[in-house]
Amino acid sequence: MSRSTPRGFSIVELMIVTAVLGLLAAVAIPRLTPASDADREEALVGALATLRAAVDSYWSQHDGFPGHAPGSDLADQLCLPTGADGVPGAAPHRDRGPYLPGGRVPINPVTCTNTVRTVDAMPSHPAGDEAWLYDPTTGEVRANVRGVSASGARWFDL
Repeated sequence: MSRSTPRGFSIVELMIVTAVLGLLAAVAIPRLTPASDADREEALVGALATLRAAVDSYWSQHDGFPGHAPGSDLADQLCLPTGADGVPGAAPHRDRGPYLPGGRVPINPVTCTNTVRTVDAMPSHPAGDEAWLYDPTTGEVRANVRGVSASGARWFDL
């Protein structure tokens, strides 16, 4: 008489599979769920701090805010080395900067973009078309986002 082979899985095998699936879910679910408003607010405050610090560093080395000269581009002036004249590029005598880590403007976590609109004067309300608003006469940087954050503050006022 022949022995019959057992059918199905043992309890140990089922527990191992369950543990592996639980571990995968614990890693994947937070990445798949959208960030909460509180997370976006914290990330926005951090991105604004980075951008404002870069503008301040540029000002301290050039005695003027970036983007003030006609035809100058804020992103290039903060992301590339500049000379004493503030002109960005890779040419010799470009011994200042770059001022932004990673060589790019931070992404606005609410809009998921990093575009900057330079304005002649900071408006009282956001337009909502670009990630950031920048006033080269004052060096002021704001998030160009409509609505309020989790704390109840306007995104624009953070």
